[in-house]
Amino acid sequence: MADKANVASVESLDRYRSNLVVFLERASSILDEVGEEVKRTRIWLQTEQKSRVTQRIKMESRKLEMLEQEMFTARLSSLRTAKTGAQMQINKKRCEIRDLEDKLKAIAAWSRNYDSTVEVEARKVEKLRFMLDGEMKQAMSFLSESVRLLEEYASAGLPPMSSPAPNDKSDD
Repeated sequence: MADKANVASVESLDRYRSNLVVFLERASSILDEVGEEVKRTRIWLQTEQKSRVTQRIKMESRKLEMLEQEMFTARLSSLRTAKTGAQMQINKKRCEIRDLEDKLKAIAAWSRNYDSTVEVEARKVEKLRFMLDGEMKQAMSFLSESVRLLEEYASAGLPPMSSPAPNDKSDD
């Protein structure tokens, strides 16, 4: 059995601990960003997107009403070419409005399902944060204490044994 442990790379352990500190800071920053993005997405979905699409539906509906009014005027004046072009524009506008209404329904569905899809994944991120804040902090503490103890051990400088101990049987 050796009289002294070979403690030559305490610096490596200390560098590992330093790199772990940097990793934990970056990971914490990224997890904060993820949490904020989840909140922003919810707000964007429930307020901004819904109001933007609703406004577009209103605007396109007004345009449709104007086109229908023009069509009615064209019917009264018996302009066949104007009626055909106006009817095509009316059909196109109705299609646009239907698409916007479908989009509004999809936004409502996304809002309803947000908790069951995104929040489930966000909880996984929170579990990771808990692990980083708890277990990894304990690991950091353990590494710091290990470095301290190893440095103390290495600096103790126990003198090598010059003669065998009386109970040592080296002749065997």
